[in-house]
Amino acid sequence: MEYLQSYHCLLCYLLLALRDPALCAKEITVSPANPVVKVGDAVTLICETTCTQGKPHWMILDESDVTQNTTKNRSYLHIAAVHPNHEGKYTCTAEKCRKQKKETIQLRVYSFPVPVLSTVPENPVSGQPFKVKCTLTNVYHGDYDTVEMLLSHLERLETEHSKNCNDDRFCDHTWSSKDQMGTSKTDYQCETNLTIGPNSFTEKARLAIYFQGDAGDDYNDPRSTAMSPEQMETQTSAPVSTEGKGQAVEASSSTTTAMVALGSTVGFLSILCFLVRLIKRSKRKSPSSGPENHPDGC
Repeated sequence: MEYLQSYHCLLCYLLLALRDPALCAKEITVSPANPVVKVGDAVTLICETTCTQGKPHWMILDESDVTQNTTKNRSYLHIAAVHPNHEGKYTCTAEKCRKQKKETIQLRVYSFPVPVLSTVPENPVSGQPFKVKCTLTNVYHGDYDTVEMLLSHLERLETEHSKNCNDDRFCDHTWSSKDQMGTSKTDYQCETNLTIGPNSFTEKARLAIYFQGDAGDDYNDPRSTAMSPEQMETQTSAPVSTEGKGQAVEASSSTTTAMVALGSTVGFLSILCFLVRLIKRSKRKSPSSGPENHPDGC
């Protein structure tokens, strides 16, 4: 097919030089010429003809989720949300054209999400080994397309690659580094690249790692729940709350009330004893009183 197109172009150049340039014009043209669309995005394919009597029309097998609008010399095929089932060849025809009857293009579909960086274990400990993982989920592309990854920390790291695909050709990719070691905050970066023919797509992710358990590190890990000696001293020397003061005042008032009540009782008993003594003395001075000596009961 490519050879025929080459000969056609060569013939056109000869005709342009020798005769009428209009004889070399294509009667049907489609755009975009090589559509590559991400899963979930929209796309519109346009077919145009120069045939005076030919009306263009897209040939599609399933019209349930696509719309086609046609004018006198143009036809628009619109797909609102592309999915892998839309991938394939699309042909536009114009039956009344004298020479060219149809034009075909190939629609390519892909899915390429942003990578996710993580560590194993999830919370690395200072001075202990850990691994960094770069993960791509639900990647979709053709059999001859390539996916590459670059995991770096100051320089490129060696990684191990694993791949798992489902029946719909959506795949999960995971790249895992060899054992790493660190004692202070550090950064890792993952750069992934998908190549589809002449098209290239790149996604990047960065991860800042904070280490736990480093006593000599001035950086306090926000994920750590350990309390520093300064925090403990601050909590110990904190002033007593207002509620505690209220309880102390209440206890002091209760003690004062009890002491006042005790003093009142002692005073009452003293007065009572004094009255008893007066009564007994008056009885001893009375003539009717006998020779008995009544002891003082107080």
